[in-house]
Amino acid sequence: MKKIKLIMLLAIFPSFLFSQVEIVPNVGYMFGGSIKYYEGKVKIYDGMDYGVSLLIPVQSLVDVELNYTRMDSKAEFRAYNGYPAYPDYNISNLSTNYFQIGGISKFYTQNTKVTPFGSLSLGATWFSSPDIEDVWRFSVSAGLGAKIMVSDRVGIMLRGRLLMPMSFGGAGFYFGTGGSGLSLNSYIAPFQGDFNAGLIIKLGN
Repeated sequence: MKKIKLIMLLAIFPSFLFSQVEIVPNVGYMFGGSIKYYEGKVKIYDGMDYGVSLLIPVQSLVDVELNYTRMDSKAEFRAYNGYPAYPDYNISNLSTNYFQIGGISKFYTQNTKVTPFGSLSLGATWFSSPDIEDVWRFSVSAGLGAKIMVSDRVGIMLRGRLLMPMSFGGAGFYFGTGGSGLSLNSYIAPFQGDFNAGLIIKLGN
């Protein structure tokens, strides 16, 4: 009986999901921000970002959103005066990755082509580069945007977001490879943001 129920659930869930889902590949521009350490500051350069959202309506005014966003850029560390033991350091290849789950709240339900909305999500941010140890941070995002439908199946989503990796205690970066490098600690994570445009592809009925 349990196997039959599981098979029925697996059969019903995809049809329920894909009758409502919207896939939104997007591209935009991210502001990299900076991280202030006791010994100096790391500046993350701005750059183009790209990603994809999966939107699942749960109410007339609310969609659940699963989002992945990535920016490939570079960064640099510059020591403050008084810290001669900390050399300047360049990171030639830094990827910033956001994994978020949250909600999109529409401002009204009228059947119009343009629907403004607000979004709020939480998840994780992963900073990755061959020049540093991987850094993972809990993160939150908040945004405002609009859906513009050009047909029943296709539309455009425009949005601006504030992206906020969080630090609880010390936030560390380790620069270098092998057994040597430069270790830094901070209580301030970078505040980032982006503007993006996505193509809405609506699946199902």
